[in-house]
Amino acid sequence: MNRFKKSTLILVGAIVLIISGTFKAKAGNFAIYYIDMQKIVNESPQGKKAKAELESKIKTAESKLKKLAKEIEQLKKDLSSPLISEKTKQEKENEIQTKILQYRQLQQESQKLLSQLQRELTSKIVEDVFRVVKKYRQKHNIPMIVEKNEAGIISADPRYDITEKILKLYSREGK
Repeated sequence: MNRFKKSTLILVGAIVLIISGTFKAKAGNFAIYYIDMQKIVNESPQGKKAKAELESKIKTAESKLKKLAKEIEQLKKDLSSPLISEKTKQEKENEIQTKILQYRQLQQESQKLLSQLQRELTSKIVEDVFRVVKKYRQKHNIPMIVEKNEAGIISADPRYDITEKILKLYSREGK
């Protein structure tokens, strides 16, 4: 019996060593690939189009705000005239206050709408890029792909950076 226990122990030990060696070999081949989502958003045609759309909306909002600011300035100039009556002066002051409130409301609404539009455009791009990344990962049998900035990567081997490949695939998809 003593001999049987030794043989069993040796056999179990050998199995453990073989299994642990197998896990080490698999872990040694494991690599984490990464992408720079910000670069893809900024350099892809879809990202450039979204940025242009957002800039157009910003210019429109700024134009409306400038127009309202000019109206306020003109009212202030009119108010400083010594020739206006007290009644007209009071009306101008009320109008100035109303225009200032309109300016502030327009400013807040514009900021809110622009932030919402930016989130919508960005989330659409990110969603589409994730779909491309998923296909790429499956096609190339890659165990894991992370986003460089979100993963908090401090230093990584550039050969695992597949940003350019994903950028090309995603850009082709948008044309």
